[in-house]
Amino acid sequence: MNGIKGVVLLTRFDFIANRYGADTLKSFQRKIEPAEKSLLRQPVVLSKDYPESILKIIDETMLTDFFAGSIEGFRELGYWNAGQILPRYFQLYMDNTDASGFLQQMVRMRPVLFGLGDMQLTAIEQNVFAVHISYGQPFMESIKLSEIGYLEEGCRLCGASNVRCKEIKSTDISIDYQISWD
Repeated sequence: MNGIKGVVLLTRFDFIANRYGADTLKSFQRKIEPAEKSLLRQPVVLSKDYPESILKIIDETMLTDFFAGSIEGFRELGYWNAGQILPRYFQLYMDNTDASGFLQQMVRMRPVLFGLGDMQLTAIEQNVFAVHISYGQPFMESIKLSEIGYLEEGCRLCGASNVRCKEIKSTDISIDYQISWD
């Protein structure tokens, strides 16, 4: 997952500030700073690439400090991220209640927004899609869960109801889902 975009890091910081306050975010940043001093001495840039090691430190610290060791907390983070990102980049699909259009645009926007591998989408039938994500190298469970939460909530924000996501197959570098809705 080399080449993680700054927006991935910033949304984690925004989540902490939003849920727990600015003082908690400052404390969190001080906690991760010894491991990644260079990151916090300059502003994080949305479209700049950052190494996976930075995200790993952030996610491991979030897991213990905010999610009480429950990895499922990263799915909640994905839901929250969708609420922040979709109005900025996918408003057309929200306005048109076009969840399938959102997924198709996400395939194109993924390298620009997240920089985390490659996403492919196949329509199986109306409102049923196969999603394949190849990270190109082993990925963290926190990435998988936050991403599926993001896709689920993104579909909901774009008009889908009763969104269901089923993991079909997973390897150490890729994952296949089926996402559907009523």
